[in-house]
Amino acid sequence: MNTDIDDIVKSLAPDPGPGLTPGAREMLTRIMDDAAPLQKPLKKRRWAVALPIAAAVAVTAWALPAFLTASPAAALDVKEEGDHYVIEVKDLYAKPEVYESRLRGLGLKVSLKVVPVSPSLVGEVSADTTGWEKGPFPYADKIKTIDRPEQCGRYRQCPIGVTIAKDFTAQADILLGREGRPGEEYQASAGLHDDGEPLHCRPFYNRPVSEVRGRLKEMGVSVSEYAVKRPGERGEDARATASVPDSMYVTGGGLGSSGTAVLVVSETPMDGELLRTILRKEGCGS
Repeated sequence: MNTDIDDIVKSLAPDPGPGLTPGAREMLTRIMDDAAPLQKPLKKRRWAVALPIAAAVAVTAWALPAFLTASPAAALDVKEEGDHYVIEVKDLYAKPEVYESRLRGLGLKVSLKVVPVSPSLVGEVSADTTGWEKGPFPYADKIKTIDRPEQCGRYRQCPIGVTIAKDFTAQADILLGREGRPGEEYQASAGLHDDGEPLHCRPFYNRPVSEVRGRLKEMGVSVSEYAVKRPGERGEDARATASVPDSMYVTGGGLGSSGTAVLVVSETPMDGELLRTILRKEGCGS
């Protein structure tokens, strides 16, 4: 089979289109559609299938209670190391204006939003800049995520932040992923199969809906919605529904929050060779 792997990924669930409900459309777009991303990640970790965080989504959907405020100094811990600033986020729930005030004080024209994301994207960073639509992020040598310990999340708290070169003079809008609170909708989500996500290297492709739903339930995750489409079918032809027959086949999906998932399902299973190619790409054997 000579199909390019990007085409394989797109065939799982392209842009879901107008047939989906708004919630499913936003979620599945962030998870599946890599045809025309609004932003590109700065780090090449686990973002091959998942969409980077969409700035438009973050701006319209990002809202926090008014009492979640902090002083600029308390919200961000800033250290100078050589020719760059090491900026660790201490208050993950401060308003963007609080972060921006501190960054502007450093002479940086950078805005920062910290948004809830699925597990594999915690600590990851995405950015946007005027005029940048395609190709590598032009400031990848200036803005990077901070180092995170190898055992991060197991034996120690995981630091979240960025390093920014002192001589960075351009404008950048940074979105940084944090762990979602119970019931909080993710602003970016990787696929269920990605490393760090609930079903990584666990058998769920081409499995009956009832089996996958049961497996997720054991993990404390309920299925909030289904996107029905045939393998390879255009996303705009997908149909969103709250329930499907237990016998349908699961061909993809992702978390919408820490306790909910959306499943992509089909009446027919994926081709066996396609499935083997996907599993090899994910490092999960066959």
